[in-house]
Amino acid sequence: ALPLWGYVYVRTLEPPPAGEDDPLVIGANTFSGNCASCHGGTGAGIGNAPALADGAVLATFGDWRDQAAWVRIGTEAWPADTYGDSQKPVGGSGGVMPAWPTLSDAEIAAVVMHERELSGADMSEENPDNEELYAVARGEMTLAEAGLGPDAERSGVTEEDLGG
Repeated sequence: ALPLWGYVYVRTLEPPPAGEDDPLVIGANTFSGNCASCHGGTGAGIGNAPALADGAVLATFGDWRDQAAWVRIGTEAWPADTYGDSQKPVGGSGGVMPAWPTLSDAEIAAVVMHERELSGADMSEENPDNEELYAVARGEMTLAEAGLGPDAERSGVTEEDLGG
């Protein structure tokens, strides 16, 4: 009985494995199945698709809500000629960001979390900056309820564009 007790005790000291309901796991899986073919599995970018890793996402989208709007509506429906904090030209690199109307708000939020993590952001649940993003990723709030980021608002994106 002592070896069994020892095994059980040691297992209680280890953090539980990431579950299928963890938004970061969902984001990584959704990214892998939908985004990695253009942006690469590690977010390094492929061809005309920009890199997302090593600070690239954070330099383009300081506010996660702007990034979520870009992922939701893509190049074709973006109402302005530029996007992001750095005012990148829409389609400027020759690439086209597809719209993702088939992904739920929770899946988009989870992908945004994953991409921001690839970019070096602290995406822990303990970070108060992530509170609304986690709420959307868990289905407790919609993207429209979270509102628009400053770039999306300036660009003319509406809450209806987000599916609200």
